[in-house]
Amino acid sequence: MLQSIHDKAKGWIAYVIVGVIIVPFALTGIYDYLQGGDKRVAAVVNGEEIPVQAVQNALVQLKQQFGGQLPEGMDDALKSNALESVINQTLVQQTIRDGGYRASNQEVADAIAAIPVFQKDEKFDKATYENFLKMQRRDPAEFEMQVRTDLSQQQLRNAVLATAFLPKSEAEQYQVLRNQQRELEVFTLKLADFQTQVQVTDEQIAQYYEQNKASYMTDERAQLAYVELKRADLAAQVSVDEAALKTWFETHADAYAEPEQRMVSHILVGVDDPAKDADAKKRIDALYAEIQAGTRTFEAIARADSDDKIAAEKDGQMGAIVAGDWGAEFEKAVFALNAGETSKPVKTEAGYEIIRVTEIKPAQPKTFEESRAAVEADYRKEQAEQAFLDKGEVLGRVVYEQDGDLAPAAKETGLTVQQTDWITPVQGQGIAANDKVRAAAFSEDVLKSGKNSEVLELEDGNAVVIRVVNHEPAAQKPLDMVREEIRAALLAQEARKLTAQKGEELLKQLTTAQSWAALTASGLGAETAVEKPGLIGRTDAKLSPEIVQQAFAMTHPAEGKATWGSVALGNGDYAIVALKSVKAGDAALGADAEAIYSQSTGGRELEAFLKGLRDAADIETHPENL
Repeated sequence: MLQSIHDKAKGWIAYVIVGVIIVPFALTGIYDYLQGGDKRVAAVVNGEEIPVQAVQNALVQLKQQFGGQLPEGMDDALKSNALESVINQTLVQQTIRDGGYRASNQEVADAIAAIPVFQKDEKFDKATYENFLKMQRRDPAEFEMQVRTDLSQQQLRNAVLATAFLPKSEAEQYQVLRNQQRELEVFTLKLADFQTQVQVTDEQIAQYYEQNKASYMTDERAQLAYVELKRADLAAQVSVDEAALKTWFETHADAYAEPEQRMVSHILVGVDDPAKDADAKKRIDALYAEIQAGTRTFEAIARADSDDKIAAEKDGQMGAIVAGDWGAEFEKAVFALNAGETSKPVKTEAGYEIIRVTEIKPAQPKTFEESRAAVEADYRKEQAEQAFLDKGEVLGRVVYEQDGDLAPAAKETGLTVQQTDWITPVQGQGIAANDKVRAAAFSEDVLKSGKNSEVLELEDGNAVVIRVVNHEPAAQKPLDMVREEIRAALLAQEARKLTAQKGEELLKQLTTAQSWAALTASGLGAETAVEKPGLIGRTDAKLSPEIVQQAFAMTHPAEGKATWGSVALGNGDYAIVALKSVKAGDAALGADAEAIYSQSTGGRELEAFLKGLRDAADIETHPENL
């Protein structure tokens, strides 16, 4: 195992860790070696086989985004997307391997240390890390190698993104188009005005039902048996006696003492820009020289020259400083001073400081009796944490070894097998309200193969293992049950068609007449109903997005004329749009615009890079195996 894993992650990792590590794990199928799984091949990339399981792992992630079930009609499309993603991952990994790219040990350590599940009190905890992997039956060396692989992939992608370059002239052209405004007038034909003019026959209903039977199915549902492990329950079960508590207190007495406090004042010269570090150092040295020479007092300088304006109002006083609450460099300087001493200028996290300790209040130990309530709570928490890890390890091992029954695992861990009410892929109560549980319940292994699930962590201190005990597949609803539902759908569909037909007829008349007077003549409305929002931008919220998109797709109007267009709206209404004029946008580039164009260009560079890899690769796909 890596020796350099430490107790604090570097800042940026905490924000990108999910994207850098968790998602690639889903795509690359890191844990397939534990599962056996399907041995069929989904693709062969430059002679390297991609197992079906890797694509299925990617599909699981996609499925969870849709509440545990793929949307109707999207199954094939999402399988194709998952396959393409895994192929791209493989190509990138091959490029990394061939090029000798490799994330450093420190980067891997920082990444692992930043994963919340491996932390205790917001710091990386080695025991938690090792116990978690053991409970999941994951080899640390294998896990760390995959982290290294995924970090290396991300570094290569970032390097490609960083090559993006957009000339200023082109960016300004984009900006002109982005800031362009268009003057519109709009009339909307309302779906509701045409609903009474359409009818639907029983024959149409029956025909629609036959053609769309798949849309009228009952929900697939299942009942689950489960074993639930809760840290809170374990804490309540911890046996507590005075001797154990006193032993705990004696071992951790420092944690219950009032910590040493140091009353501190300071003079700060902040360094916001590293390029100005030398100037800041020169300034703090000059201020320190004045104090040493006696020409100005510490307090006077703090009031007039310190960059900490809040402390400056109190002659530089910061109040009581306790170890662990401040930056390491600042605390190092503070706790190196005796009462009444003033430091030389020191470099800290905030810049350069002159620090004075005016008083030291020693730590005040507490007796066992004073701390007993806190001691018992901490003792229970620690014992429950260890019991949770121990039982979790046993639970994970037994449900894997005896994957056709939960009873052995319940017996080994002293837990009870419970049962849920009926659940569907998108709805459930209790533990099944959690998306992760429903996704596992309707997965291939649990639903169709009848196996126990793996240990599912629902939240901090709560884990379950499930299996399906009852299952009802989706069934066809009879026509009589859905007749009125179909009638309403067909009436809305016919009303939409009629609304669009009338709108297209009106558009022809308006284009010929070049005047809203044709609207009055058509009998479909009056000129007074025409909206005139004036100039709008591409992101304007005055009108519906469909109308705005249509307006900016229309050709510029000729002098003295309007360009006419139309668009069907999502609610069934139909809008007629008159484009009166176009106003060019401002070409000035703000920071946000440069970022947008840079990201867009970088995305195209990455897309081109991946396309180049694919064009040069020998790729053989087997979608029939998915």
